[in-house]
Amino acid sequence: MSGETPRHDTELKAAFRYQRDRGDGAPRPIERPSCPSAEDTAREVREGTETAVGVFDACFKRIEAVEPEVSAWVHLAPDVGRAMAQAVDAGPHDGPLAGIPVALKDVIDTADLPTEKGTPVCEGRRPSADATVVSRLRAAGAVLPGKAVTTEFAYFHPGKTRNPYDLNRTPGGSSSGPGAAVGAGMVPVALGGQTVGSVVRPASFCGVWGMKPSFGLIPVTGVDPIAHSLDHIGAFTQSARDLALVIDAISGDDGIDDASTGQAPSQLVAALDRPLERPRLGFVRTFAWDQLDDGLDELFESVAEELGAAEVEMPHLFEATYNTHHTIFLAEMAFHRAEAYASQSHRLSPLLIEGIEAGMEISAESYIEAQRRAAEMRTELAILFAEFDAVISPCAKGEAPIGIAATGDPIFCMLWTMMGAPTVSIPALEGPNGLPVGLQVTGPHRTDGAVLRAAAWIGDALGVTAP
Repeated sequence: MSGETPRHDTELKAAFRYQRDRGDGAPRPIERPSCPSAEDTAREVREGTETAVGVFDACFKRIEAVEPEVSAWVHLAPDVGRAMAQAVDAGPHDGPLAGIPVALKDVIDTADLPTEKGTPVCEGRRPSADATVVSRLRAAGAVLPGKAVTTEFAYFHPGKTRNPYDLNRTPGGSSSGPGAAVGAGMVPVALGGQTVGSVVRPASFCGVWGMKPSFGLIPVTGVDPIAHSLDHIGAFTQSARDLALVIDAISGDDGIDDASTGQAPSQLVAALDRPLERPRLGFVRTFAWDQLDDGLDELFESVAEELGAAEVEMPHLFEATYNTHHTIFLAEMAFHRAEAYASQSHRLSPLLIEGIEAGMEISAESYIEAQRRAAEMRTELAILFAEFDAVISPCAKGEAPIGIAATGDPIFCMLWTMMGAPTVSIPALEGPNGLPVGLQVTGPHRTDGAVLRAAAWIGDALGVTAP
């Protein structure tokens, strides 16, 4: 493995692109407005060179400019957001997210905004309290313009959102609105959730940074459960440093969520403040490698070679990833959706009903065996990762698929989600139609700082810059 830093010039970037006949015509993108970084903006608000109200008003102008085409929001509340900004300006603005507009996936409870979970079953629902992450965002000085689109109950039935890089394509899911809102330049930060690939995949499709931290690092109290042993909260931003900023503000034990018990708040900003050093990188093809879109195998192999990543041979145990994750996911999802299925199935999509009924068919023995096998995989993965700071792999099969009737396949994310491993999507690559293709960076559970440092180093090496 070479000890040289990868090239930062156009020759390197050209190596990570490939072209072929588009066939379906050129992408139809929006004109994405410029959105300042969260880190810079919060510093200006704290120093008094900018006001939170001024930041919010500029944010809402960006939203008004592109929302008619992208449809990232299910509920916009300019009055609520502006009042929050006024409160920041009226008090000491010393929070790490002072004045920062944050989009929230509409499965995250907010006391002053509806939380309807992407389903008519919850139409008009008004939570009585904030989710833990929302309380922490408020304490950090963030403001909330509204709630962003989710798929139905964060399952696979899509909402109305379109990809800002090509309005004819999906933004991914289930965190469709949050990914598109950051990708379209509406807000600098958004929160979503991941149970299969619902942060990493939209980040890849929408050309933004995304991070799914270690399982339990961010409490899910007040977030609608999908599959409790797999549910994570994650973030979308324009840079690695902004990821660090927001995750530090919302992480750590809240005394309620069992999965967060004993978890100290992350120190990702401090991790990035230290000089970045070349990480020890592995390259994992995973069990889904043969499902990459045409030509992308060569693209990822080229990246791995350029970064000096050593190939990691995955044991046969991991060939059971899909069935293992699928069993756990569907059984737990059916449990959490049982009430809606029993009382209001006529208001659920056929896709969700099919998933619930499949989960109901899973026996206790099959579920327990899947959990046992997942635990065995986690043990094996710790051994495989021992000699690396992080490993790289694809985020998705390729570019965002055409159409918005589906959200794309999360198959390249499910192993890392089931392992509870910290994962970062870097908007580093470009596919056959000139659309974003993310590079996934993963490490062992509770090594979030090392993984984000590795991702930041890779981003610098590949010349990834905020829009």
